[in-house]
Amino acid sequence: MMGLAGMFAMVQVKDDSVKLDSTYKAVEMMKKAIDERIKNFVDSNSNSLAITYVIGDFIAREYPFEDVERYYNNLTPDVKASYPGQLLKEKMTSLRSINVGGIAPDIDLMAPDGKYVKLSSLRGKYVLLDFWASWCGPCLAEVPNVKAVYEQYKDKGFEIYGVSLDDKKDAWVNAIEKHDLPWIHVSSLKGWECPVAKIYNVTGIPKMYLLDKEGRIVAMDLRGEALKEKVASFFN
Repeated sequence: MMGLAGMFAMVQVKDDSVKLDSTYKAVEMMKKAIDERIKNFVDSNSNSLAITYVIGDFIAREYPFEDVERYYNNLTPDVKASYPGQLLKEKMTSLRSINVGGIAPDIDLMAPDGKYVKLSSLRGKYVLLDFWASWCGPCLAEVPNVKAVYEQYKDKGFEIYGVSLDDKKDAWVNAIEKHDLPWIHVSSLKGWECPVAKIYNVTGIPKMYLLDKEGRIVAMDLRGEALKEKVASFFN
């Protein structure tokens, strides 16, 4: 028979779960409210030159490309024709290339052995472009799943191109060896100042892109079963 202490513990766990669920719902509601306010603010300032900077700097960093594109399309012709509008248009072109449907910008960085490896050298294979770092807990948590996918499809035309945002070579190389990551690894060893990370607008890691044989982005930020299923679809 369960004692009072055990029963109390179960009540506490259930109570904590309820609190956690309530907190999560509250955060979600708050996020939706903030998103709606931002949407209304941007839409109501479509004739403002200043809004181009909000779209290009904040919206482009925090929201999906589809949102950025919609806000840009809603700008008035005068704003689009302005100098800030032209700068935003150029940024849109860059953002389009790093989203689904775009050809992934080429990368040419140094591997641990000192040789440079281009992303474009992998054309003809399906590629997982993975931005990560040795200090990134979520990146390492995804390693077992990524390794399983790699082992299953590496001999069928699948490769992983890992771009590390480490700034110390020892930490980078030690992580590769410790976690037995047998795919291609490159890094600028400049941390968040990595020029490639800036091109790909990487503001958080892990950041993953799936590329087809022509180097076109076909999916982004898949994890777990979703990643397995998408890679499997290339070969089935």
